[in-house]
Amino acid sequence: MIMFKSAERFAELHERLGGKVEMFEGIPWVEYNKMVVPVGPVKLNYSISKEKASFLLSKFPDALLVRCADGFENTNCCKEWYAVICDKFSELNVLSGNTRSKIKRGFKNCAVKRVDSNFIAEHGFNVFISAFKKYRGVKKPDISEMDFKKRGFLMKQFDDIVHHWCVFHKNKMIAYSVNYIYDDIEANYSTIKFHADFLKLYPAYALFYTMNKYYLNERKFWYVNDGFRNILHQTNIQEFLIDKFKFTKVYTKLYLFYKPNLAVYLSASYPLRNFIGKISPKLAALYKLEEIRRNYKNSSNN
Repeated sequence: MIMFKSAERFAELHERLGGKVEMFEGIPWVEYNKMVVPVGPVKLNYSISKEKASFLLSKFPDALLVRCADGFENTNCCKEWYAVICDKFSELNVLSGNTRSKIKRGFKNCAVKRVDSNFIAEHGFNVFISAFKKYRGVKKPDISEMDFKKRGFLMKQFDDIVHHWCVFHKNKMIAYSVNYIYDDIEANYSTIKFHADFLKLYPAYALFYTMNKYYLNERKFWYVNDGFRNILHQTNIQEFLIDKFKFTKVYTKLYLFYKPNLAVYLSASYPLRNFIGKISPKLAALYKLEEIRRNYKNSSNN
C-alpha cells in the first residue's frame, strides 16, 4: 500500500473535526455512515485481508463494516462499483452545444471564486439546508448553524489540503464546494451544495467548469473525483458530470468485511432485501452494497 504525502495531515483534520482516526499501514481510516473507510486518492489500492479488517473494526466500536477498494488497476471486476472521475479538462469547443450554452449562461448569471473556509462558515448554512430540498429520500441533517460554523472555522487551519469554492449571484452565495486535495494526485469534490432556489441560473455549469479548469488545466492534477458510486443520496450529480463534463466511470473491486452479527443478519435477510430495504434508505444502501459484493464474487467464479 502506497502512502500519499498528506496522509498525516488528513488524519489530523479528521481528529480535529471530532472523528476517530486509525493510522494503519500509512493510511488514515475513519468512520463514515457506520463504515470504516480509508482516506486518500481513490486510484490507490486499499484492499486488506480479513484479519486486518477485523483489527480495524476492533478500533471502531460503533462501525458495522469495513469498506474499501483496490484502485484503478483491477480490470477483472464486475461493472457495478466505480469512482466517477475526470482526467482531462474539456474546453468549451469540445463540449456539446447545449452544455456550452448553459456554461455561458452560468457565467452570465454567476461568479465563481475560491474562498477560505471562514467565508463558508459565515454565509453557507442557508445553502447547506436548502440543498436537501432536492435530495430524494434524505432527511434534512440535524445540525445547528453554530455547529456548521464551528466546523468551517476549524477547517481554516487546513487550507493546504482543503479548498473551498463559492458561486455568487449578485453578491449572494448560492452554491459552494469543499474539495479534499490529495497531493497533486486528486482533487476530491467532497461536498457540493446548491441552493434549491437558484438552480435555473446554471450555477453547477459555472462551478464545475471553473474547478475542472483550475485543477486539471492549471494545476495539472492527475484527475478530479466526484466519489464512488452514489447509492444513498439520489442527487443525479454523477450522471450530470458524465453527460455534461466528460467524467467517466473507473471500475474497481469492492471489498466488504462485516462484523459477525451483521454478516449473520445479511445472510438470513438477503432474500427479503427488496421489502426490508423500504424501511430506510440506509438499509437499502447496505443491501445494495452486499448485492454488488455478491455479483463480483459470482462473476469471478464464472
